[in-house]
Amino acid sequence: MLSWKKKIKDHMKKDGSKENLANPTESLSPVISSNSKNSLNSSANLTDAVNNLSLNDQHSNTITGNGPNKSTSGDDVNTANNSTISEHHGEASSKSDSTAAAAAAAAAAAASLVNDIATTVRPGCLTVKLYSGKDFKLPFELILNDFILQKIASCADDCDKELLARNIKQSVEDAQVDLLSGELGTQCLPAIVSVPNSSDDQSGVRNPLVYITVEFDKNVSLVQPSSGLIANPDFNNVSSFDVNGNGLLIIQIFVKIPNILIPKKSTYLLNPKAPSQDILIGSIKIPLNLNYTSKERILDHEWLNLTLPSDTGSTTTIGGALNLTIEFRPNKSNKSLTIDDFDLLKVIGKGSFGKVMQVRKKDTQRVYALKSIRKAHIVAKLEVTHTLAERNVLVEVNNPFIVSVKFCFQSPDKLYFVLDFINGGELFHHLQREGRFSLDRSRFYICELLSAIEHLHSLDVIYRDLKPENILLDYQGHIALCDFGLCKMDMKLTDRTDTFCGTPEYLAPELLLGQGYTRSVDWWTLGILLYEMLTGLPPFYDENIPRMYKKILGDTLKFPEMFDLQAKDLLVKLLDRNPDKRLGVKGSDEIKQHPFFKDVDWVKLNNRGYVPPFKPPVSGAFDTKNFDSEFTSEIPADSVVNDHLTRSMQKQFEGWTYVGESKLNAGN
Repeated sequence: MLSWKKKIKDHMKKDGSKENLANPTESLSPVISSNSKNSLNSSANLTDAVNNLSLNDQHSNTITGNGPNKSTSGDDVNTANNSTISEHHGEASSKSDSTAAAAAAAAAAAASLVNDIATTVRPGCLTVKLYSGKDFKLPFELILNDFILQKIASCADDCDKELLARNIKQSVEDAQVDLLSGELGTQCLPAIVSVPNSSDDQSGVRNPLVYITVEFDKNVSLVQPSSGLIANPDFNNVSSFDVNGNGLLIIQIFVKIPNILIPKKSTYLLNPKAPSQDILIGSIKIPLNLNYTSKERILDHEWLNLTLPSDTGSTTTIGGALNLTIEFRPNKSNKSLTIDDFDLLKVIGKGSFGKVMQVRKKDTQRVYALKSIRKAHIVAKLEVTHTLAERNVLVEVNNPFIVSVKFCFQSPDKLYFVLDFINGGELFHHLQREGRFSLDRSRFYICELLSAIEHLHSLDVIYRDLKPENILLDYQGHIALCDFGLCKMDMKLTDRTDTFCGTPEYLAPELLLGQGYTRSVDWWTLGILLYEMLTGLPPFYDENIPRMYKKILGDTLKFPEMFDLQAKDLLVKLLDRNPDKRLGVKGSDEIKQHPFFKDVDWVKLNNRGYVPPFKPPVSGAFDTKNFDSEFTSEIPADSVVNDHLTRSMQKQFEGWTYVGESKLNAGN
């Protein structure tokens, strides 16, 4: 494919311009509250509430033009540095199944907590300790293949091999058909296998057949088992998370099953060409309101039941439970961070004003992206307003498809953003590699982008720079919109602005004509991006930028043969040169109601309920292979600068510091 983006960048370097032109002529069910008048503060009652509440999960389906494809799948995830714990959990005991009345009572009690939610949260550290699982089972039957089961058992690591052999033998002897129930299947498979590297090297690599992801505020830890069978694995692991706001703790249990054991007609055989499938077998979701002023053990060695989405869209208890402890420790003070609070790992990007590094926060071991900006540069380039706008937007946004800021701090010479580390690569990188995307994959990305832009517009923010380079993919394959340096705040539905900015091939006609523009420019760029994903190039692309501007203003929109009719109709309406008639001018609902999106459940989408059509090749939280080696080969360092800024210059950056749902003032 023609590397047209590189050619544009080279052209713009020649004439001294910047690529971003400055001027050329849901509600989740009850939150667990610490200060409730109800008795849910006790871990026992809290356990009952979590175990009995239906959180109205959505199916993890794939968005298609022919309606949802009801299937679930797990994915490998970014790994955070998790330490091992040896805390004894023998005291924990299984809770008996609650009656319908008890469930209703727990739900009602928890629901009343909504009235007691605190408006602010003291930043701190959330610790999740996972001990063991019990009675895990598969949501489908396995092929009863004695030879394969025995072969896997021979590679079992850290489990009772005699028990495993007996389970397999008993299952084979008792079998009436050539299928193994989901309950028996987990008793015939070890939690870990160790495959020898070669006939000479028997050391092998430990591969988990069951693993857990723990997610809080978009940060994910991968927890692997230490021993046992899939049915009853031991984990003995602790994950820590920085807290700067309330959030939903999501724990998901996955199994990795060889394809040879999955029936060919099973809906769980999502990728027949792969050697195995990662399959979600259960989850636990806990909304937390962490309004504690001292260290609190929220759950203490409790067993929580696993649930899965049912065919009706609600959750069902499927059997199996996980033993865990949850603790929260508030920070002693809301003091600002410094660069010394982080280990610098890799350089992952550089720009005219600074650079971006992969860093690890020393106290929690979380991996983040640290963006540093030299104050003197943005003062000299009159970019202070844009930089402050970027900070303010990032602090304000709360959307699953937008990169979030965790902290902001500053030194006398620099400003710092601490952001989610998203390492699945730019959408631009994947689009260039593949040439174009399928209709369903393009629809998936556009849906998530539509949600992100809709959220920004709800905050009266215009994005103004939508392009594949500003869209990242996370560990699962969901999009994460980044780079808010060109956004415009305080823009209501009909407000106009006339600043000329953006990237050439995505500029809307009204912006080129200098007529002033509204939020509608974002819907034009959404249309350009959809066309590009489906065909490989923007509709009016030309290597000559002035000629490309003329095409944007006057050329007919052309489509390849056999182009999807609904996609074509949507693009014609999004790429209407009259901004007053463009689809979306009256709001995002106009776009969401288009037939192209008829099978999309938007609530499910915003709950990240759809399985992404593509999973980036990411091995862990430290994986930087999707970043340019030109940057990652550089030694990471926070360069020392001695820029002289006057007191009035420094005053512009008062209030920059951000440590969560609280802000620090002058000098920080």
